[in-house]
Amino acid sequence: MKKAILYLIIISGTLCSCRDVLPFMPSGSTSDSLSSRQYPYAIFIVEGIVTDSLTEEPIKDLSVLLRMEDPVTTNETGFYCANTIAFPISQEFRMIINAPGERYNVSYPSDTQYIHFVLPTFDLTREEVREFGPLFFGRAYLSINKPLVPLNYE
Repeated sequence: MKKAILYLIIISGTLCSCRDVLPFMPSGSTSDSLSSRQYPYAIFIVEGIVTDSLTEEPIKDLSVLLRMEDPVTTNETGFYCANTIAFPISQEFRMIINAPGERYNVSYPSDTQYIHFVLPTFDLTREEVREFGPLFFGRAYLSINKPLVPLNYE
């Protein structure tokens, strides 16, 4: 009987720890601002440059979507910087370059990638702890440059 209870605790703990999102407070309870979170959290940042694979020119005004957050747009140099907030452990996020929507570029295909933060190291300053609270672990960064192959319309 004790073994069954122990296995149940281990299984439920494993299932809860596999969630990719923070368990936010239910509506009606205290607000969920970064400084009042009840769970450890960190900001995961993916940045890079998107270029045309044939001309090697940067592609501007292209949407980049990380984990269904609001999309970001590449600038004049093809640079993007997308971020999301999640539990501070190894994480996997889906990222779509040239995501369908307002900034979709018909000259290039959408490119879906799965971004892995494996045993991430978090940058954290004392000022960030003061600003965001003691449960803030900091920021983890990945840099991903992506050449896109243009579609051929012959």
